[in-house]
Amino acid sequence: MKPFKRTTEKILAWIANVLLLIITGGLSYVSFISSTKDILKNPEFLKAFEASLAQQNASISADKALELGVVTFKIYTVIYIVLLILALIATFIIKKRIVAGIFFLLVAIGVGVTSVGFFFPIYILHFIVAIMLFVRKEPEDDINQNETVSYL
Repeated sequence: MKPFKRTTEKILAWIANVLLLIITGGLSYVSFISSTKDILKNPEFLKAFEASLAQQNASISADKALELGVVTFKIYTVIYIVLLILALIATFIIKKRIVAGIFFLLVAIGVGVTSVGFFFPIYILHFIVAIMLFVRKEPEDDINQNETVSYL
């Protein structure tokens, strides 16, 4: 009997993981790089942002809004780093289909909720892999087929 392989799940998982790695890398670069802070401290940018807030009748100052945006962006970056680690763990333990399926399902839900559907290919691929891991079972070996007993 041929060994049961999960090549399809592995390929889909690695495609989704590479896409998630690219997104997480981009978020990390923007969140934790010093040039982003320089742009936010630029007086011209602050004036334009204050004018935009005044036009929208916002009750928050530009400094507080920018600080809130930076903190939120860093939180999203940390969330995506955790989701990437969870996705990589799930990919490496794909032979344990139930545990890996739960991990992939958690990653799919996490990416779907935090991105509000923006990263559709990433979370739909993780969701498909999770469903495939739950549905496709390894075939059971037939005991009678492997044993040949001769009583003669």
